[in-house]
Amino acid sequence: MPLPILLDTDLGSDVDDELALALLWGSPEAELLGVTTTYGDVDLRAAIVRRMAELTGRPVVVAPGERAPLSGRDVWWAGIEGVAYGELPAAASTERGADLLVHRGRDARLLAVAPLTTVAVAVERGLVVADITVMGGDWTDPDAAEHNIASDVVAARRVLGSGLPVAVVGVDVTRRVRFGEEEIERFAACGELGRIVAGEMRDWMARWDEDFEVPHDPLTALAVLQPELFAFAPPAAVAVADSGAVRVVDGPGSVRIATDVDVEAARTAMADRIAAGLGEHQDRVAR
Repeated sequence: MPLPILLDTDLGSDVDDELALALLWGSPEAELLGVTTTYGDVDLRAAIVRRMAELTGRPVVVAPGERAPLSGRDVWWAGIEGVAYGELPAAASTERGADLLVHRGRDARLLAVAPLTTVAVAVERGLVVADITVMGGDWTDPDAAEHNIASDVVAARRVLGSGLPVAVVGVDVTRRVRFGEEEIERFAACGELGRIVAGEMRDWMARWDEDFEVPHDPLTALAVLQPELFAFAPPAAVAVADSGAVRVVDGPGSVRIATDVDVEAARTAMADRIAAGLGEHQDRVAR
């Protein structure tokens, strides 16, 4: 039976969200039930998802979620969102993000790779899912504030304290895995979407003056599909500081924190799945 998955994403800023979506498309055991977009211009983010689906000939259900963090914190906007895709026509959505999660969530695995605002609203509305896997936090540095958690600490507290089964992959684990020119060249050969994504990877690396891309979000997706590549601590309670820093605290809880990953196996598995999702096989057939 396919694994039913919902994706909540702030796709369009760091290219790793697009890589995560491609990874899900390239994973035959995954059934993507829907995508919700979160944080800032959620309609533009949803339009990018639709364009990606068009370029790969895939069906997609996408619903814009919450624009503004529950904490009231300003939205960080990179200014590059959607530029690589040209003009993106607006398309009305009949369903909002939190409602989609609630309506399609039962028995599904929810992959949340963005500030947790839309997921928190869904929790408030009675969200029931098999589990939630979150990309967020730095669980080895008690003073560090990672973007997804810090962008909406109110939402993070609601989700991580919901009692739902939650697995978290923090930057202390994701930063151990890197993509470089080898993966970029491979993705660039995967049709039009691959060329776009490869260009965005190079641009994102240049923005931060780095020669590598950290695949935070696809690695978190891989934790759902190949958990044997990861080590997780037992379920625990966690606390989120006003700064966005996170830590494990005493008492019962339902949050499992990733503590390790098989770096080389994860890097290979991600690249294979992303290439397939971008259209590697179809591109080879066309040639």
